[in-house]
Amino acid sequence: MYVDNFLDEVSIKSLQENFSKLNYTAVKNPDGKLYGHRHTFPKSFHNDPLIKLIKKYFFPHRNLEPISVSAHLRKNNKEPLFHVDTVKGNVANFLFFVKGEPLLNNGTGFLNNGQLSSHIGFIENRALFFNGNKIWHSDLQSFGESSERVTLNIFYKDADD
Repeated sequence: MYVDNFLDEVSIKSLQENFSKLNYTAVKNPDGKLYGHRHTFPKSFHNDPLIKLIKKYFFPHRNLEPISVSAHLRKNNKEPLFHVDTVKGNVANFLFFVKGEPLLNNGTGFLNNGQLSSHIGFIENRALFFNGNKIWHSDLQSFGESSERVTLNIFYKDADD
């Protein structure tokens, strides 16, 4: 599921400003292809008010807790890198479109039976919540016009396990 205008104007502007100051490190997939660049936040970020807002909106009756919280910077990938997220214990993903041009190919695509079945275009302040451990997904920047995009990515586990 996804929702637009997830944060108020002041909060999204603050997040965009803060994410522009982060130090990002190159990240490659198991085949050695560049996924993009990542900044992993310390565990103390797991108590941020944003984490509480995500829970309130997307899973108020489910006891999930963050495994990892990171910012991702991607630009003009040469090919889609469809994947599932294999972080141990991951049962849900939060993907937040922080900064980038509002282009369809800046967004994220989802596969069903090996075929592209959903394509969620990039719009700043759009929040997505899905099971990234089971649903194959990728940015779709290689499909056409795109720009640099910055996202917030959170992997969740069941806190009751």
